[in-house]
Amino acid sequence: MKLLLPLLLLSTTADATELDYKTHFLFTWTSTCVQKILPDFQRQGMPYLFAVSMASQGCGCVIDEFRKKHTQDEVLGFSDEERMEKSMYYTRICAGEIKEL
Repeated sequence: MKLLLPLLLLSTTADATELDYKTHFLFTWTSTCVQKILPDFQRQGMPYLFAVSMASQGCGCVIDEFRKKHTQDEVLGFSDEERMEKSMYYTRICAGEIKEL
């Protein structure tokens, strides 16, 4: 167990860019996203837990795309229109409709 903790700490701090986002910000963003798209999955007939899982995966992918390309401060500075445009673009990447080079 003593060996596991240093390895865990090293693996969690390996990519400093991921740490530019505050945990509370990510949690709130993910929760809000899931709440917004969950009803769409349920209307398609998905059972609740499966719909939550699908919504979480989709939101997580889109948020990860934001995190790869923008800092938290940049995201906070986007207008609603910019944020929506980027969200739709990243959704298409996550769905496999767009391949980035």
